[in-house]
Amino acid sequence: MTEFSVILVQPKFAGNIGSIARSMANFGIKDMILVDPCELGDDAYRFAKHARYIVENAKIVDDFSAAIDMVDMVVGTSGVLSDNERKFNRHTMNPKEFAEHIHDKDGNIGLVFGREDQGLYNDEISKCDLLVNIPTSSEYPIMNISQAATVIMYEVGTMGQTTSSKQMARSSDKETLHALFDEMLEETNYPKHKMPKTKVMFRRIITRAELTKWEFHTLAGTISRSSRTIQRLRKQK
Repeated sequence: MTEFSVILVQPKFAGNIGSIARSMANFGIKDMILVDPCELGDDAYRFAKHARYIVENAKIVDDFSAAIDMVDMVVGTSGVLSDNERKFNRHTMNPKEFAEHIHDKDGNIGLVFGREDQGLYNDEISKCDLLVNIPTSSEYPIMNISQAATVIMYEVGTMGQTTSSKQMARSSDKETLHALFDEMLEETNYPKHKMPKTKVMFRRIITRAELTKWEFHTLAGTISRSSRTIQRLRKQK
């Protein structure tokens, strides 16, 4: 079954937290994760209306990594687009495409919304499996965070009832895979100046592959064995 968590990164206004909680209740999403939030004052509960239980039960963590460890797929949101294929961090899909893309996925999908003034930082976007952008006027492309969250939750609102036999690899599994890939680059003396873009490209490939648990274990084992073989051969010289 597909489930959703809404992750808010350093939200600055309690009213936005409450408004998003209200929209979550509208579309049957109950799990809220707050990364280093502002104080949850009266506005959070007042704007939440009958969804104050979502705010009351919200999980609060100190950093982004702790939040994404709680979900299987990390879906970032951005108001900024790029047509440049080499700018890997800005490869996006619109909310409808996203909803269609995940309709048969099994696991917990984290919908990540960034700071009201600065959005998600590039290093945070680089840890996302997918990036969603809402098409808007080029003259004023940035939406209010609570409105953007509502649009995306509307598109995926019925997905919570979807069932699937595909068990996705967890976010933590994929981070393990990326660490193994990084180690293999080091062991093969891959050019230092090419490493950052190659690592991000690998993340995109893994995202498109949508690894199952079985596929993750197979690929991780293959990469790990390759690194160990290289280390052994180097010691024999």
